[in-house]
Parts: sequence; C-alpha cells; structure tokens
Amino acid sequence: MSRKVKRRASLVLLICLLAVLTGIVALRIGTISTDLTPEQATSKLENSAVSTPVGLLEVDLQEGEQVTPTAETPARVARYINIDMTDEELQELAAIVFLEAGNQSAEGQQAVVEVVFNRVLHSGFPDTVHDVLHQGEDSSVPQFSTIYGIGSATPTQAQYDAIAGALYGDTILDADVVFFSHNGENDRVWGKIGDHVFCREYIWG
Repeated sequence: MSRKVKRRASLVLLICLLAVLTGIVALRIGTISTDLTPEQATSKLENSAVSTPVGLLEVDLQEGEQVTPTAETPARVARYINIDMTDEELQELAAIVFLEAGNQSAEGQQAVVEVVFNRVLHSGFPDTVHDVLHQGEDSSVPQFSTIYGIGSATPTQAQYDAIAGALYGDTILDADVVFFSHNGENDRVWGKIGDHVFCREYIWG
C-alpha cells in the first residue's frame, strides 16, 4: 500500500472517531437538559455566578450610607485640660465676658476668660468656674462687679468664641495672671489689652 493510501485511511479513521465523540457529547447534553424541569433551568439562569458579588456590593453601600463623618474634637490647651464646666457655667462665663469685655477685641475677651480659668487652677481662689464668678457676691466687694447683671446679659457668639479660644487655641496670658481692671490691681502688671490692665497674683511677705 502506498503512503498516499495510508494517509487517506488514517484521515478517514480520525474523522470517524471525531463523529463518534461528537455524538456522545450531544447525547450527554440532551440527557442533562431533559432531566431539568423548566423551573430549575430558569433558577440556574437567574442565580448566576455574579449574584453573590452584587449582593455584597449592596450590603457595603447600605453600611456606607449609615456612616456619618464626625468632626474631630480639637485638643485642649495643656494648661486648661482639667477645666470642667457645666452648661450653666458656660452660659454664666459667656455672660460675664459680655458684661466685662463685650466692647473689647477678641484678644481682650479671651484674656478675661483666661483670668477666670487661671483662678480656678490657683490655690488662692475657688476651684470651679461658678464659684470663681460668684466669689464675694454676698459681700460689698464681689470679685466680679458685673455678677449682678448676668441674668439680663445677652452674650453673642463672640463670647463663646473667646471661651473656645482659651480652651483650644493659643493662650494669651501667663498662668499667674489672675486680675484685670481698668487701673491695675497691683504693681505686678503683666500688660494691657484694650481698656484692661492684667496683673499677676499678689506676693505676700
């Protein structure tokens, strides 16, 4: 037999084998398809491999919608980190700053706040904002003469900003500055801001 005849015989055999394999595959597919009900076939189409990632994406979006960003609370000034105030004390302090320095600059108003805070931390004065503001109220010489008018005071945002500036911003006064007045409490003058002279604590002895 020539080489050409052998090649043709091999080609015919290969074609026959491919035809047999194709028939087997078609038979298997037909059997699987006839075993499935229409409902099962539909279910398989609907529950494709991408269904799970889609579900996860929806959960992530829902969780993302529940997250609300919050503004970061600024760090307290180290000197006043232990200053605690109730809402009532905050309102009283704003009223005192309004009455004492409402016509002064932002720096002058913050300096008045710092005097109050310095007193709270000073061993020679009461240790709460309320008690510092009301010290001597029942006497003829209250520490803050404007204490009697806080009920009618109408503090503005400027006074609350001054309080926030003292607590969270750059301090203006030294820690031992505990007096302010128009003429100066003593000869230990720290400096003057606007109409007020700020003085350090007394030194006795």
